[in-house]
Amino acid sequence: MTAPTIQQRLPIESSLTDGSQATSIQPDARMLIAVRVVVVTSLLMAALLIQFTVKEFLPINYLYLTTGLTYGLTILYVAVGKLFRGRTINLAIQIAGDLVIETLLIYFTGGLDSPFSFLYLVSIITAATLLYRRGGFIAASGAVILYGGLGDLLLYKVISAPQQAWIPTTPDWSFSRLYLNMATNFAGFYATALLTSYLSEKLRRTYEELDANRRNLAQLQALNQNVVESIPSGVITMTPTAIISFINPAGSQILQRKPSEVVGVHISEVGFFSTADWDRILPTLAQENLVRGEKDGVPIGSEFRSLGYAITPLKRIEGGSYGFSLIFQDFTEVKKMEAQLRLKDRMAVVGELSAGIAHEIRNPLAAIAGSVQVLKESTALSPQEQRLMSIILKESDRLNKSIEDFLRFVKPQDKRPADFDIAASLGETLDLLSHSPELNANHKIRRVIRPPSFILFGDPDQIRQVFWNIARNGVQAMPNGGILMVTTTLSGGFYRIHFTDNGQGFSEADQRRLFQPFRTNFPTGTGLGMAISYRIIQAHAGRIDVESREGFGATITISLPLVQPKVDANEPPIAIARSY
Repeated sequence: MTAPTIQQRLPIESSLTDGSQATSIQPDARMLIAVRVVVVTSLLMAALLIQFTVKEFLPINYLYLTTGLTYGLTILYVAVGKLFRGRTINLAIQIAGDLVIETLLIYFTGGLDSPFSFLYLVSIITAATLLYRRGGFIAASGAVILYGGLGDLLLYKVISAPQQAWIPTTPDWSFSRLYLNMATNFAGFYATALLTSYLSEKLRRTYEELDANRRNLAQLQALNQNVVESIPSGVITMTPTAIISFINPAGSQILQRKPSEVVGVHISEVGFFSTADWDRILPTLAQENLVRGEKDGVPIGSEFRSLGYAITPLKRIEGGSYGFSLIFQDFTEVKKMEAQLRLKDRMAVVGELSAGIAHEIRNPLAAIAGSVQVLKESTALSPQEQRLMSIILKESDRLNKSIEDFLRFVKPQDKRPADFDIAASLGETLDLLSHSPELNANHKIRRVIRPPSFILFGDPDQIRQVFWNIARNGVQAMPNGGILMVTTTLSGGFYRIHFTDNGQGFSEADQRRLFQPFRTNFPTGTGLGMAISYRIIQAHAGRIDVESREGFGATITISLPLVQPKVDANEPPIAIARSY
């Protein structure tokens, strides 16, 4: 009997559709039932309170009848709501029941003189709000029929007015007064239906437009969110004071930090910039609106990475700034690839010059060595001259060996691949090294080779040479003694051999030129052993990983694929050096 709230009055879905798929009474119909029960119960409680607090007896039996009838109709509404799930039919039945209850209440409280005829307006407003124009006019017509019919029945004595002490015994109504009363009320009923339905339909259209805009905005937000989250680059937004307000999933992955660990902290705490660096960037941003750069050695997890970044202001449409945006990428692998390309270029240049130069050196060197050998056999030479000749021959042999190694590097021998036991080859190489005069009593070689036997396809002689070169370098890195640990693992389709020493380690500069020819950290080395190993691993489609920190030893890992693909021997091997 009272209008529900706006939220219940204006559902987004069409109110004139009876094909609802709901499994229970519609929310607005349920709310109407609840409001009606609360109002009627409140009136009954108030009447009872007054009845028991005043001495005079009040004739309110009609109120008990009306309340009971309302409760009975409420049960009927619930049953109808279970049987008929259409929204319109449920609301129409309830409003019709309200009109009947209101007509009875008007009849019991004086008929045409009743002060409760305004209750028709409540039902009309409810119908116009929930069922819009058609519902409002139907409810107004129902009120006209019931109110007019009640007046005619009372005027023509078809029914008699209830005898109440405060109601006149014989209503003093003429035809003219009746028709004036009817016309006034009927005009009010239809005017109320017209105005309320106009407002409700306008409000409905407004809500539909708002809902459409809300859906469009939600779709746009979802699209923007999806775009930001799908970008492979890291994205960080900051407040004007450089406090991080957002980071996308790619940014969290690059920095290896959860969003909750980043949002709310100053940008200097992420590792990109110090506070002083950021203060120097701000004037440039104010002038150029863009700052690009690269940052090496950014601590991420247990590693130091190279990050490229671009900073731009987040500007308001009307001017001013929301803050700043930082877009960044991890360039670590790109820089490693650039280093490989530079190494490839250098090796190509060396390869072009090496063959001719090496042969040109070897030929006169052989003539010099032969001549000195002949002179050395002369009996006319003094002991001092004999010693000098021996030095010349020794150095000639050493130089000839360096040239042979160099030629082997620039022009690798053809592979002779076959199935061989790589675990056994590794064990034999370590056994040979353990008896080398280069080891002293303080050197230890420990091994964990699992499985103890494993068949791999490749050139066993070349693989042994790689084992020898890397294991020997590990021993040489520990001149005062130490432990060389050799382990094997099977993972990711690769057979991996790890050589770990606790020697002098490599600096970052040494790691970058580790595989370049004629680069050595040992006084007796030629600088070709690692370069040759580099070539051999390349020919076997493998890779070499180096993890080292100067003064804390090194781990060199050889990874050989379990299935050998076809590899271009002229392409550089995959060699990655990482610091930790």
